[in-house]
Amino acid sequence: MFRILNTKTIAFVIALLLLSGLTACKKEAPQEQALEETPFTGHILSGSTASPVRIEVFSDMQCPACRELFIGIIRPVIKEYQDKVCVIYHEFPLSGHQYARPAARYVAAAAKLGQRQALSVYEAIFNDQVFWGVDGSLEKSVSKALSGEDFTKAMQILRDANSLAQINETIEKELQLGMRKGVNSTPTMFVSYSGKEEKLDRRPPSFQIMKQFLDPLVK
Repeated sequence: MFRILNTKTIAFVIALLLLSGLTACKKEAPQEQALEETPFTGHILSGSTASPVRIEVFSDMQCPACRELFIGIIRPVIKEYQDKVCVIYHEFPLSGHQYARPAARYVAAAAKLGQRQALSVYEAIFNDQVFWGVDGSLEKSVSKALSGEDFTKAMQILRDANSLAQINETIEKELQLGMRKGVNSTPTMFVSYSGKEEKLDRRPPSFQIMKQFLDPLVK
């Protein structure tokens, strides 16, 4: 059972989350209206779909605000709440970012190896964004994040025509899912709890603010 929350407290925290944060990276394409529910997509980085709280993030790996969200908010959430909060990342590469889609492919390849590998690649790519964002040298970052054996497997996945086609198809599905949910900038978060869903299209001001929001929901 979920704990019944003080609605004024939730509204206050939600207002803080909505009114604060870095400038988002905008999507150039027009926004679509929400349609029917779509089968599950995305990379689960912590928890499970049975966790009391679910945070879904539509993210562009080359977006500076997405980097700040992951490093400053999402990574601490994963560490603090573990299986109590399900964190799901959706790839939403914007057309204006030259290396966002290749970065999404590396993440997808790592995710085929396991949750731990996917999280390690997310961390490495976001940490090194300022470097590969200039010349596309993503392979260097990915090689640091994975063991030699896992890196070889990931590269084999990306070099296999069928596997690469599946990855590209999944990225397209995630883009379509995002547009159906009204995503037109990155990062965009959806926080689901107690049968409700809150859309946050700006980075929360701090992990502490996010923690004030999550703590009552997971206890």
